[in-house]
Amino acid sequence: MFRLFSVATICFVLVSCSGGGGAASEEPEMRSSLDSMSYVMGMNIALNIIEVDSTINADMVCMGISDVFAGEPKLNDEQARTAFLKYMNYDEYERIKHFEERFLADLRNQDRKFYATTSGLTYKIQSDGDNKRRVKNNRDTVKVCFRVLNSAGDIIDTTYYRNDTLRIGLGSMPRGLQEASKLVGQGGRIEAWLPSSLAYGSEGCDSLNIAPNTMLYYEMTIVEVEKTK
Repeated sequence: MFRLFSVATICFVLVSCSGGGGAASEEPEMRSSLDSMSYVMGMNIALNIIEVDSTINADMVCMGISDVFAGEPKLNDEQARTAFLKYMNYDEYERIKHFEERFLADLRNQDRKFYATTSGLTYKIQSDGDNKRRVKNNRDTVKVCFRVLNSAGDIIDTTYYRNDTLRIGLGSMPRGLQEASKLVGQGGRIEAWLPSSLAYGSEGCDSLNIAPNTMLYYEMTIVEVEKTK
């Protein structure tokens, strides 16, 4: 049997949605301490579900429970597994992509100095720098000062706290940052929003404590460009 939750969690949800088995009544009443406790369990499960995904349809959750109790589930095990994997993989990606596109479109509408590339990178150039000293390929090395935040405004990493710079090969940067680095020359400064697909993608980055599917904002100065021979 395809199962998403532990047996204990399923039991809690069953009590909250079905009242201990059978069809759920329209207006259940708390007539005993067991009823009250069952309701509290339902509240806890609902809060847990909301924390994971607040868009989950509570009516469909309870319908699934009632159908299983009645012995008439609308999906078999394989269909349930397919629906779950589709939602967690493809549908999740589409929801994130839609949010990021809308967020960045709103940003560009609010600040006309931000532009978008065909890849989805959204950037604003603060200073062009020396156009004769630009990185050309991913074998070039740059020395940079930067600050990186997530879309909530939390600082992920910054060289400013360390009063330092970072020397790094362009090929070692996230794809969106590689693209942004090529837009200004030595001494140039750029602001760049990297959709998650141009940052660390669905894997995230454990060493920087970046969660999967995280859009990132960079403020970066190209201090020095070292070209490959």
